[in-house]
Order: sequence, then C-alpha cells, then structure tokens
Amino acid sequence: MHKLLVKTTLKNYNVYVGDNSLEEFRKNLSANHSKVLFLIDKNVFKKCLKIINKILPASKDYHHIIIECSEKNKSIKTVEKVCKYLSNNKFDRKSVLVSIGGGVLGDVTGFCASIYMRGIKCYQIPTTILSAVDGSVGGKTGINFNGIKNLIGTFYQPDGVFVETEFFKTLPRREVISGIGELVKYALIIPKLYNFFLEEIKKIYLNREVSIEVIITSLKIKSEIVNKDEKEETGLRKILNLGHTFAHGFESASDYKLTHGKAVFYGIICALLISERLGLIDNKIITQFLNDFGFINREKFVNQLDTQKIINFMKSDKKNFNGTINLVLVSKSGILTDIPIKEKAVFTTIEKFKKMFG
Repeated sequence: MHKLLVKTTLKNYNVYVGDNSLEEFRKNLSANHSKVLFLIDKNVFKKCLKIINKILPASKDYHHIIIECSEKNKSIKTVEKVCKYLSNNKFDRKSVLVSIGGGVLGDVTGFCASIYMRGIKCYQIPTTILSAVDGSVGGKTGINFNGIKNLIGTFYQPDGVFVETEFFKTLPRREVISGIGELVKYALIIPKLYNFFLEEIKKIYLNREVSIEVIITSLKIKSEIVNKDEKEETGLRKILNLGHTFAHGFESASDYKLTHGKAVFYGIICALLISERLGLIDNKIITQFLNDFGFINREKFVNQLDTQKIINFMKSDKKNFNGTINLVLVSKSGILTDIPIKEKAVFTTIEKFKKMFG
C-alpha cells in the first residue's frame, strides 16, 4: 500500500492507495467522532457488498443512505435529503460523512460536509478510476443547478482518501473508459510522462489492468498542483481543467449520455484543434495524439448534438468572465489558461470535431 500526503492551507491529509487502504480507513475513524453517515452509491452497494461490509463495521454508531447516483441527482434535492437525515438523527459537529462511490457522490458528500453545521469531517472512498485519480483529491465540491454543471459548490478538503483498487474490478466498461479521459489529460500536462500514460491507458482499455503506479502518479501530479494553488487563485490549478469547458458542454447537451471522462477526452481534442488554429501547436501534435489514442471507442451520436446548444452550456462555465469563453489550451511551451476565444472559432472547432469523431 502507498501513502501520499496532500498539503493545503485548510488542512493536510493522507491518500492511501492499495489493497489494505480500507484497514487504514478503520484506523483513521477517530474515537472522538459521535456518529458516522455513509453515503453509498446504489450500484456499488449491489455489486460490492462484500467490500462494503469491510468498511461499515468500522464504526459502532454508523448510519447509511443508499443514493442512486447520476448527474441529475447531483442536486439541491439530494443535498436536502442528506442534511435532513443528519438533522433528524441528531448528527453534531463531531460527526463524520463518508462517500463510497464515484465522483458524483464524492462531490455531493463533500458539499454536504462543508455546509452542515458550517463543516464536519469528511472521508472519500472512491470506487471508480475517474474519482480515484481526480475528484476525490483537491477539495472541489459541488452540485448541478439550473441546468449548469457544478454551479453551486465549495472548496472543502476531505480528512482522508482511501483508494481500494478491488472496487475497480467490478466496474462496467463504460466507467473504465470514463476514467481514461482524465488520465489522458495528465499525459499532456506532463509531456515527459506522455509515453508512461499512453502505455498505462492501453493496458486499462484493452485488459482492464489498473496499476497502482498510474493512480499514484496522477495523484502526485494533482496534489503538487493543489498544494501550490488550492483555490485557483494563481491560475496554476486551472491547467487541470484542460478539455473541461468543452466537456461540460458536451455532457449537458447530450443530457449526460456522455460520461464525464469520455466528454473530457473529446474536450481535449477540441482544445488541441483550437490550439492549432491559433498557431500554438503544429498539426503533427494532433496527428500523433489521434494516432496514439485513436483506439478509444467513439460515440456516434455526438455528431448529432446541436453545436449551438453545446456552446450555450459552455458560456455558463465558471472559468468564463465578461461574457467571453475562456479556454485552457496547449502550446509548445506548456499549458495555457484563461485564453479568450470568440464564439465563431468555438463553433467552427466543434463542427470540425464532429466530422472527425462523430
């Protein structure tokens, strides 16, 4: 098992990765806590009950709620349900919330923990590759509101993250591919690790082999960035948003038929196309990227999505200001953030992408 320390201005916490991480979770539940509420993804509860039973007995006074997780349920209504349960069952400021699920549940759990009694302890037990390498670490919490992804949220760091790789063996292929989308991002953010991530992604895609090494490497990259720019104040952390503005547009316009990770993968391709359009990179970089990662399957319905609808959702992205779409792009010298792009250029890029990849 591996342990990684994440340092932030609010708190420091450990990320445990490996077969014994759940045992570490049991040790980390403080004797000083009053109650524990586990929020458990419905599908995870059905498929992984044996693993979950290793976790629940960690607390003498534990409660659990089974939640059907989807982007549509990442909502105020779900938050109200959780907070009402906490209140009705007399949870206090020494209580603990624990997420057992993917990124949607992790975001909701973190958000509820941050607002209930102005903040209670929160632990993350991610059960997907996507949430393990991205959402569980960094402290971004949030829910969707008014049709806009992650519009309401907070920065609130967990008190510990426990990555049990046994969960990954139960994932459907769709979720495996979704996790790949975030891993592709790191291949471009850290060019010297491009080949490492390419080979690891091939293993995951073809054989569903998820090495601890690729998870640890991804988390080290993210934690180092978060350590330096926890709340995106200097702009450094924004490089982790590569492809995400397009992705949120694709996700929302598809009514979430596209998984987040697959949408990020498509968003990265669009970001590369705009980067080429602006002369920031050569076409050979795009050609190499598509040759390297072209084995990832394509969703044919994407070319049927309304481009203007995608753009309208992109306009609501939190990274925009003054009514201008701002993107994270790729250049020969590295990742660039807050690059204002005219709507016409975005429209043309999406149309080009749809012809290439739909």
